[in-house]
Amino acid sequence: MGQHFPAWRLGVIAATLALTGCMERSDSSGNGAPIVCVAKVQSGPIISAHRGGAAYAPENTLAAFRNALRLGVDQLELDTQLTADNELIVLHDDTLERTTQCAGAANSKTLEEVRACDAAYWFSPGQATTTPGADLSHPLRGSGVKVPTLKELLGWYSALPCGRPTLSIEIKNIPGETNFDPVGDKIAKVLLPLLAQYQLESEVVIQSFWPITLIQVKSLNSNLHTQFLSTSSLGVTAAVNIADTIATGQDISSPNFDAPDFLAPVIEIAHAAGKQVLPFTPDSQADQQKTLDVGADGVITNYPACTLQILNREVPSRIAVKGSPEIAACPGP
Repeated sequence: MGQHFPAWRLGVIAATLALTGCMERSDSSGNGAPIVCVAKVQSGPIISAHRGGAAYAPENTLAAFRNALRLGVDQLELDTQLTADNELIVLHDDTLERTTQCAGAANSKTLEEVRACDAAYWFSPGQATTTPGADLSHPLRGSGVKVPTLKELLGWYSALPCGRPTLSIEIKNIPGETNFDPVGDKIAKVLLPLLAQYQLESEVVIQSFWPITLIQVKSLNSNLHTQFLSTSSLGVTAAVNIADTIATGQDISSPNFDAPDFLAPVIEIAHAAGKQVLPFTPDSQADQQKTLDVGADGVITNYPACTLQILNREVPSRIAVKGSPEIAACPGP
């Protein structure tokens, strides 16, 4: 069913970087600089395609992002890691073996070594996120799907017309992983100049589980929107996430949707402080509907076409990426 928002909520939604239309501003110097798209108000919940919609296409690949764009999502969610030669790649894990046939830490490999990996090697349609399984079908294995660089992704994205989905870029920085940066600015110092180069600051959200990283991002560019991720499995409840989001001056609270205290009164506190709440990752139709019903500003999901159906938005006749068997928009029971 559709969602209805009071006027004050539209003001909060206006702060999001998810686009439904097109606003442009041109370079006033007349020097031929490209037109820059500017975010505008969205009238309903945000559909953020987690890793590009990982159930429908190989996660965090250009194939996934193109597929999510075709579906009509509001936001493309992705993850960044640094290689040994300081190149940003779009990859969730700090290691390569879950999604590719390669092994080892991403930050121990050069970009050339990472590009030799098959990013569709373990993809199997309908998995919420890729989990290796020798007994499953892998329809895109050997089809040339690569781990993209962030430059490739931004180049593709910046060539799209205004009205495009926005980008939600996670800086992967988690204690215990091989790339952990306690100071929190290593990736940011590579990422932010790229966003400036492509003139995309107004269309991007920067997210992280490490709050110091978000503080560093704000110190480098206070105009960037930031999003604090947390999970109750490590003791950070939805209420704690919202309190930290408010206290540290971030823009979006992003707890796990199934945190025990992810309830309407907690969300209302965030809204009263002018913060959005965009939880991860409800996938089933029931979980997505429940998440929207308690007042979340949208969902980050591996099944974004399922959200399209819930919100009575147009759904393409084909859900899965080209070359893969067709699957249902929503996961089975």
